[in-house]
Amino acid sequence: MQNTSIHPKLAHLSSEQVNTLIKDYYAKKKVTDLIQRFNIDCLPFQLYKLLPPEVSSEFCPNCDAVMVLPRIPQSAHQNKYKQGLYCLQCKHQEYGICTCAYCREANKKQQKSIKIAYHSHCQITHNHIKATDLTLEQAVSLLSLVRCYGTAKIKKDMIIQPSKISTIPFAPKSSYTDDLLSRLSEARLLKITDQSNPKAISLLNNKVAVSFSAQLSLSDTVLSELIRNIETSITETNWPTPWYEQVSELAFAECREFYDFCAGERMFPSVDEKIVTAMLRNLLEDFSTGQCLRIIYSGAQYAADFMVKKTATPSQAASYMVGVCQRWADKARAENWVVTAFRRNFNCPRSMLSYVLYDFVLKTDEEGLQIPIAIVQLPI
Repeated sequence: MQNTSIHPKLAHLSSEQVNTLIKDYYAKKKVTDLIQRFNIDCLPFQLYKLLPPEVSSEFCPNCDAVMVLPRIPQSAHQNKYKQGLYCLQCKHQEYGICTCAYCREANKKQQKSIKIAYHSHCQITHNHIKATDLTLEQAVSLLSLVRCYGTAKIKKDMIIQPSKISTIPFAPKSSYTDDLLSRLSEARLLKITDQSNPKAISLLNNKVAVSFSAQLSLSDTVLSELIRNIETSITETNWPTPWYEQVSELAFAECREFYDFCAGERMFPSVDEKIVTAMLRNLLEDFSTGQCLRIIYSGAQYAADFMVKKTATPSQAASYMVGVCQRWADKARAENWVVTAFRRNFNCPRSMLSYVLYDFVLKTDEEGLQIPIAIVQLPI
């Protein structure tokens, strides 16, 4: 690839010398030696910033100019390299928040579409909602939100904000939280306030999606009577039939939170979402959440050892972690291993969703972590 935009401090070098400098720098030659050898007036940590950007094979969607990649430090992770892709001509950047004219106009159009879709969404109301109209996920979520924010009485001005949350997290840390809030909003059980940051709201497949950074409140359809109706249905074990088939999502979210924690602790990059999801759901078919945590922890350890012994890249180790978790589980099934269940990890604290589902709904308390979802004895 060609280089462009020579920095004034490299102007005394020929093109061949610049190319040699770049090659030696990323071959991890000693930076102080390179500065002296090429007579460059800079401090060692500044050298990479002087190197000309690398011309990419991609073109700018705005002005059709060739995009470039800024240079990165010797020690930087290569996976982050392409995240700096930008256009020299119009300054459009492909990743992150871009403020070029093209993106500003596109953002205006998107926000207009979101506003139209959301107002249309809000115009449809549901009156007289009963517990039997809800899914188990919706019922547990509403009870969790009310308990998490410390009020047993529903108020129309009750605002759900991350800054006001209790010491107990609402849900496990993963994309599950945003997905759950979006589903509650789509079902008109939550509403987005006018004070919400527009960047916390998006349009996905013509549906309004929200993130936990949005300012939300309970919908006008969620009244104290509905909360009491949900609690009564649970305590009297008067469950709607579909609820008996909807107890697995929290277990999956807790496993995913711990998986992300173990991978992140070892600085493994992300792996294809579908592959990780398929593996975790496969594990949950036969193992309890606590046993899955044990398998995930072992998989992370094996992957870390694999990276060291085989001098593998973090990306290879991340893929290895998914595979070794699946192989570990398959062998445990085939050889009838007694898999010791883990207790909850301190870095992944128990969520209010967990308290409500295991303690109040299923009556298993924290021991619910030790019981496979497939054989949980539901109230009759």
